[in-house]
Amino acid sequence: MMGYVYAAVWLLIAVYLFYTAIRRERTPILFILGGFMVFLSVWELIDVMSDINMKTGTYGWIYRGVALLALIACFVWFFRSRRGR
Repeated sequence: MMGYVYAAVWLLIAVYLFYTAIRRERTPILFILGGFMVFLSVWELIDVMSDINMKTGTYGWIYRGVALLALIACFVWFFRSRRGR
């Protein structure tokens, strides 16, 4: 049951990030983070709806790799924006 709640929360955060990126700020990091939240939502739904445990084994490494790429993108954006001030 909590998996559905997590998926809904990730999806709501993604919608908010996309809304903010389109309407208010045009920073690419918001689109990247919104896409990452959609990924988390879909991943959680697949985990809940199927018999496959999507957070262990090879699937777990893929999950962690995508999270690492999102984290690296955030750090790169942060340090580039700090340098520009």
